[in-house]
Amino acid sequence: MSRKSEFLRKNERMEITLPTLLEYYTTSKKVAGCSPKTLIAIRSVLGRFIRFLQSRDHSLKLCDLTIEDAREYMASLQGPITKYEGHKFNRPIEGATYSPQTVHSHARILRAFSNWLNAEGYIKKPILERLELPKLPKTKIAVLSPDEIQQVIHSINPGTFLGARLLAMVLLLLDSGIRAGELVSLKLADVDWERGVFKIMGKGSKERFVPVGATAKQTLLRYAQTFRPPPARDDIDNVFLSVDGYPLTVNAVVHSMSRLAKSSGVTRLHAHLLRHTCGVQYLVGGGDTKSLQMFLGHASAAMTHHYEQLTDEHMLAQHRKFSPVDSLGVTYRRFSKGKIVAQRSGSKALATSDMGTK
Repeated sequence: MSRKSEFLRKNERMEITLPTLLEYYTTSKKVAGCSPKTLIAIRSVLGRFIRFLQSRDHSLKLCDLTIEDAREYMASLQGPITKYEGHKFNRPIEGATYSPQTVHSHARILRAFSNWLNAEGYIKKPILERLELPKLPKTKIAVLSPDEIQQVIHSINPGTFLGARLLAMVLLLLDSGIRAGELVSLKLADVDWERGVFKIMGKGSKERFVPVGATAKQTLLRYAQTFRPPPARDDIDNVFLSVDGYPLTVNAVVHSMSRLAKSSGVTRLHAHLLRHTCGVQYLVGGGDTKSLQMFLGHASAAMTHHYEQLTDEHMLAQHRKFSPVDSLGVTYRRFSKGKIVAQRSGSKALATSDMGTK
């Protein structure tokens, strides 16, 4: 490359702006095969960062970007913000706050953008490689208990189209642990009814086979043979259809689960909670993390091991079964209206005596 062309390229790098680079970046990620959801997240985060710089009359040229700019942006996300600002449908909410997980994702996207700029030769080193990732709280997810699962299932009327479809969706999500997006994209041609497995396209365009138990398979087959409406077009082969024969959407699944949460009384129910519950129940029942990783579609074992800390139900059940005090038959005393009642733990009262009075 001539000295003149190198000078022109360096000059171009000095003048290029962040909005232009955002377009280049999203195009690059699209060509790389990123999902539409990922592209939307990239545009949303980097677009908000650019608007943050504009609000401070900051230059949008790449050569003027510093890590301090990114840190100030991250600090602004951790305070009160205007949620849904510029959203097409939702009204802005003043004084809202982002969850720690959302703030963490903003930092990751900014760092990934900086790494791409470096790899493409726009900068000599990643500007934001030292951008701190906010610590995430180590919270435990309270999965559905067996009683709550029964409560949800018994609140569904399987004798109607909506009820049969909803029961099939709930049992399939609970038994296979697939995501809502994978559920709605499931095709009849990809279901092997004899072997009890189906093929789905997961995150990152990764295809995998997922097993399904006998009960969930029978419920799914009943819906498909008896209640599934005729497809609106010949090219529609999705298992789950709307009443007019079009493929069900993720949004429709979200609303169905929301209505079921209210009608069943299990108000914290949602589709992804069924996935978490599936993973925990599988481990509680004696399943191993390797096979769990395979049918849940996790890229690494690190995410699957996250389910091991969710198995509190197993610990509680084991303690009820092998409680040291209950197994020893230790007696205790309690006061009840003038009487002391001696009772063995876990059994009926053995003896009672009148309390002495003054």
